[in-house]
Amino acid sequence: MERDDVDGSLPHSQLDSQPSILSCTLSLDHVGQVCLNFNSDGLSWTLLEPLDNDDSTCLCIKFASKVATTDIKFSEVYAVELIGYGVIHGPNVSNARRCLKGHREHDSESYRFTVHGFQSSKTLPSVHVLATYTFGHKDLHICQMWVHQINASLDLQQGRPKNLLVFVHPMSGKGNGCKTWDSVSPIFSRAKVKTKVIVTERAGHAYDMMATIGNKELISYDGVIAVGGDGFFNEILNGFLSSRHKAPYPPTPSDFLDSASCNESLIVNDPDPSDTIIEASSQNNEQSPLLLSSSDNGSGVSNITDQEPEFSFPSEHLRFGLIPAGSTDAIVFTTGARDPITSVFHIVLGKRVWLDVAQVVRWKTETTSKVEPYVRYAASFAGYGFYGDVITESEKYRWMGPKRYDYAGTRVFLKHRSYQAEIAYIDVKSEEINSTSEKGNVGGRKRPFWSSNKSEKVICRANCKVCRSKPTHGSPDDSRMTPYSQAGETKWSSSKGKFLSVGAAVISNRNEKAPDGLVADAHLSDGFLHLILIKDCSHALYLWHLTQLAKKGGNPFDFKFVEHHKTPAFTFTSSGNESVWNLDGEAFQAHQLSAQVFRGLISFSTPIQPSFSSASFAMSTPAEYYRSLPPVSKTILAACLMTTSAYYLQLFDYMNISLDYGLIFKHYQVWRLFTNFLFLGPFSLPYAMEILIIAKYGVSLEKGPFDKRTADYVWMFIFGAMSLLVLSAVPYMRPYFLGSSLVFMIVYVWSRELPDARINVYGLVHFKGFYLPYVMMAIDLLLGNSLRSAIRGIIVGHLYYFLSVLYPLAGGNFTLKTPLWVHKVVAYWGEGTQINAPVQSSPYAGVVFQGRSYRLNGNTRRATTPEQQPQTNTVPQPNQGEGVAFRGRSHRLDRS
Repeated sequence: MERDDVDGSLPHSQLDSQPSILSCTLSLDHVGQVCLNFNSDGLSWTLLEPLDNDDSTCLCIKFASKVATTDIKFSEVYAVELIGYGVIHGPNVSNARRCLKGHREHDSESYRFTVHGFQSSKTLPSVHVLATYTFGHKDLHICQMWVHQINASLDLQQGRPKNLLVFVHPMSGKGNGCKTWDSVSPIFSRAKVKTKVIVTERAGHAYDMMATIGNKELISYDGVIAVGGDGFFNEILNGFLSSRHKAPYPPTPSDFLDSASCNESLIVNDPDPSDTIIEASSQNNEQSPLLLSSSDNGSGVSNITDQEPEFSFPSEHLRFGLIPAGSTDAIVFTTGARDPITSVFHIVLGKRVWLDVAQVVRWKTETTSKVEPYVRYAASFAGYGFYGDVITESEKYRWMGPKRYDYAGTRVFLKHRSYQAEIAYIDVKSEEINSTSEKGNVGGRKRPFWSSNKSEKVICRANCKVCRSKPTHGSPDDSRMTPYSQAGETKWSSSKGKFLSVGAAVISNRNEKAPDGLVADAHLSDGFLHLILIKDCSHALYLWHLTQLAKKGGNPFDFKFVEHHKTPAFTFTSSGNESVWNLDGEAFQAHQLSAQVFRGLISFSTPIQPSFSSASFAMSTPAEYYRSLPPVSKTILAACLMTTSAYYLQLFDYMNISLDYGLIFKHYQVWRLFTNFLFLGPFSLPYAMEILIIAKYGVSLEKGPFDKRTADYVWMFIFGAMSLLVLSAVPYMRPYFLGSSLVFMIVYVWSRELPDARINVYGLVHFKGFYLPYVMMAIDLLLGNSLRSAIRGIIVGHLYYFLSVLYPLAGGNFTLKTPLWVHKVVAYWGEGTQINAPVQSSPYAGVVFQGRSYRLNGNTRRATTPEQQPQTNTVPQPNQGEGVAFRGRSHRLDRS
């Protein structure tokens, strides 16, 4: 890729004559003087902080001088640019002594260059965020040499695209296609990646463009990028493959189903691939542009002339990419993360994997139709019955946007329609399937009604062991072969009956509604379709199956009415007059069809991560789960469980721990001020729900917004408990136990901290996290439960959030600062971490404090989550009021 010289840079010959810069003292914006090192794999820098005699001391607390080392790999850098002469901001604080004196490093002016890259999110490792580092030096020549050296290293990075064809769907999802592209296009410009952008104007526009573009022009691009949803990507993929992919059809259902009975196996001699093509061509002389014919030797009809170079599969050169802007975005959700910046990161840096693609051939549209083969391709999923009805029903409510799928899904579920059909599939022997697959899922063996035995499933992310194994395509000509076109016999099995749904998953199809996807252990490139047959059953059983799909670590296949088969090909014949399939989010009417999968047919820009086991998410024992909990949530859960267990063992009467102000003040039974929060009631369904709230939303708060803020999290509970005790003095609000209100306060604070989180109820109802407290109150109201506990929790939760977040953000004083004694208790406790603790941790706790000190008795901005902070190299800036609270980090002594 040619890079334009930066204005004012030296000629390359002059730069090359200079000694190589390996280390240099530069100014890093908002940080200070650093020693920048040029390494073979990236840049690293060490903060050079001047010392005032000895280590800083504040309030008799000794702090070690901070020397931080940071680096960024060239594999994470996408651009570097010289931005000329300007201001380099000094560090907000230098050390504790300067802070106490109120001094601040002055800004300076110098020549600057900026390094643009990506870094992983702290809370979501699969998500990447932008990182920008601006360095400065008084000598322009020094900055130019650094830019030249970094650009030379970036030019050595392999696989990065130089020229891309981009299709933008302006109406994808909520109509955010153009806005999404506008937000990420500057990244391509900085990375010097040329983009030809086509904004589609009608349905099928992208298909027509991809089908008619010449191979010579297409080869000039390094990739084709879609900005939209799964359906839009499917349209582009079909336009690309329809006129270029040369392969014979799979067998028609009529080739063997007439002689097969339900659930019986039969042997079929595979016909010669060329015979299949000729036979299909003789049956229909007037084919659509998607069809293969004998006259074009299976190449498909297109306007590509004989002089055009032939396109080979799989293509090492051309890759596909998807920047999510749709309603579900199952493809990017499965391969990486549903985040535009993350997708651009993989595209710009050239990270990619191979994806399987399913070829679906429709033989008949209706029962009375003639045999007219019509080819479509699917990269993620093909579904019939429930899935086809949802996509058909949702078309009536396009004005609702993405919500139409939830509404249509609910209507279709309530109708509970089943369809008579016959499915035949290639019966793959268990030894032919990868050893990581579950043998119980092969062949559709009978299962018990419900099984709690969970086999460990190897989840495929990208480039796992199965997908890295040698594909079936040994040469470009191998793309003409079907997955079963080897000489010999192929064993077919069939299943006939009434089905609620028939699904064929190419990949796992993870999404917000199904975190594990339709098939948790499906791989990106293993050459298999996952055929899921849901036979007719009651509403309750089908709902149970759907809840398992919507559950993390669920077992949706452990039902006797569910069959799951791994197969390279299958055929389908409907017994009804109408049958609609869902192909990657697009409706596809087919009375009779065949499908086969081609392994690793296309290259897709996605993260390269090691595979992992689902066991890493689902703890194998309760002890492992308990040890994985953060300290505050672990303590609360243990205390509540022990209190209720002691009550069932009749170790005390629950009235002896209830809140009674008369006994507290007259008989000094002060323990009641604490014990009333620990009793959530007897073991029951409401008790279990409150324990689950602590385990889910309490843990989520402690690991998210309150990460490394253990003392602040403890103070939230203390403030909430004290506020509830005051509120309970009101006669109407006077309860015996306040534990349920404290639990509801967790729900409210969580809803304010994470308002955009997606909540789903049994996979049917979806809403944002902000509405969770009110939805729970509505459920309590429908069940006839009292709303007093919920109202108390909302009042106290809002009071805490107002005083700790809303009021300070509006310019008010931060009056709800965590007291010093809470920090001391947490430090002595030795569990968790606190980034702004003004005390030294207890030496008996096994940690030692290092960090910066600031003035006490001042205001401070409330710490935000990593997603809320700007992704730059700036350090937190204190308020310019009367000082800020202390900040710092605690580190385990035994850490390496």
